[in-house]
Amino acid sequence: MLKKISAILIIFVLLFMPGVQAADNNSVEYPITITDSAGSVITIEKEPQRIVSLMPSITEILFAVGAGDKVVGGTEDDYFPPEASDLTKVGRYTTINYETVAQLEPDLVLLDEANGEDTIKRLEELNVQTIVVNPKTIDEIMQSILLVGTVTNNKENAQSVVDDMQQVIDTVKESSQDIPDEERPGVLYIVWDDPMYAAGTDTYPDDLIEMAGGKNIIEASDWPVINLETVVNADPQIIICSGMGGLSYQIANNTRNNEAFETVDAIKNDRVYPIKDPNIIELSGPRIVQGLEELHVYMGADWEQKDFTSLEYPEQTNAGPEEESNGQENENSTAQTPGFGALFAISIMILGYLGQKRH
Repeated sequence: MLKKISAILIIFVLLFMPGVQAADNNSVEYPITITDSAGSVITIEKEPQRIVSLMPSITEILFAVGAGDKVVGGTEDDYFPPEASDLTKVGRYTTINYETVAQLEPDLVLLDEANGEDTIKRLEELNVQTIVVNPKTIDEIMQSILLVGTVTNNKENAQSVVDDMQQVIDTVKESSQDIPDEERPGVLYIVWDDPMYAAGTDTYPDDLIEMAGGKNIIEASDWPVINLETVVNADPQIIICSGMGGLSYQIANNTRNNEAFETVDAIKNDRVYPIKDPNIIELSGPRIVQGLEELHVYMGADWEQKDFTSLEYPEQTNAGPEEESNGQENENSTAQTPGFGALFAISIMILGYLGQKRH
């Protein structure tokens, strides 16, 4: 009897001692060894407490898995979730302020290959532990979420995020998998119109278009520049327009009013759709399944009966002289949303990823 009481007391004390927790599925025993996207084998000695993220998509993942309270620094392009706006800014993804990073005293920095090899070397010189998170497919995005969840001691949360994403993917794919190839609408996904940049193969939009029931008319890989003749000859049934800071709507207007496209099926049937928030399609984070759902709406045969709430046009004003696009003054700029400069930088960043990655 005394032994039983003693055992109960010991368990009771252990459960309520500061810093001691009952085992659960969200518990990670450190040290742990992982392999990051760059193929580096890395040992994490203890749970990270001060994390710096050098890419908006990584920041979204950190907050999604429940590690947001450990994030002490991010980029000037971090706007989601809203709390990310309050992070100490360490520059843009290609212009890192290493002094600021050092002052934050991080025990872990998460970055992308697009940050550049020089960034990795500079961080090594600062004796900062780094992990490269660089997913190239939808499946790899989910693997990255699980990796970040493991590293930050949020395995259960990360698995829940991935399960929710997989459920959306399965639902959409199930509804479109039986569509014959000849009945799938041809889709053009453009991110800039002068010159015209489009999503080719090996990009997130390409994956999502196929999952949603369409087929990408661009056969080149990455984000090629395409000419007007290519579009006319391919005759897409749907044109998706993407541009940060409200530029999706401007690009859509320019596309609709381009006389060279007057014979294109998408123009004749008014199936030119601006993406309200390109981040849900082009950033490699958990919100990408929202982009899949939106594209699925556009691909549907009953598109005429659907409520395209995302196509509501923002109020337009004359752009200020300081607003530029793609390095040149834009004579037809529309109203810019708050934080346009940072968001547009992400759009241009996409173009800079040619041959490197999907974002």
